[in-house]
Amino acid sequence: MSYAEEIERAAEECRRRSSLLLDELEQINRRTADTSRELADQSAAEMREFWSTHAAELERARAEAEEKERLETEAREQREAIARSIAARKANRDVLPIDQEDEEAAFYQRETWLI
Repeated sequence: MSYAEEIERAAEECRRRSSLLLDELEQINRRTADTSRELADQSAAEMREFWSTHAAELERARAEAEEKERLETEAREQREAIARSIAARKANRDVLPIDQEDEEAAFYQRETWLI
């Protein structure tokens, strides 16, 4: 047998094995795609079942969360209103003279009006 025939035989064997591997890889890819499709369909069905089974619970939880948020917002607004009211009362109650050396201010700040 010559070297050319040996090389040709080796090349043919390589092509044959390569073809077998490509066929096997194609089958694996097909099975993987089929399994992936089945799992996607199954998970979608399970998700629909979960949502239909727990819809009332989820809606109740959402409503409770919205109510809690509304109450927290109202409480915060009340606290802010009370703080503004206190600040306004303090501002109107405590009047200080601009200049401590002001004689006219000292006249109005005296503790007794009895002369």
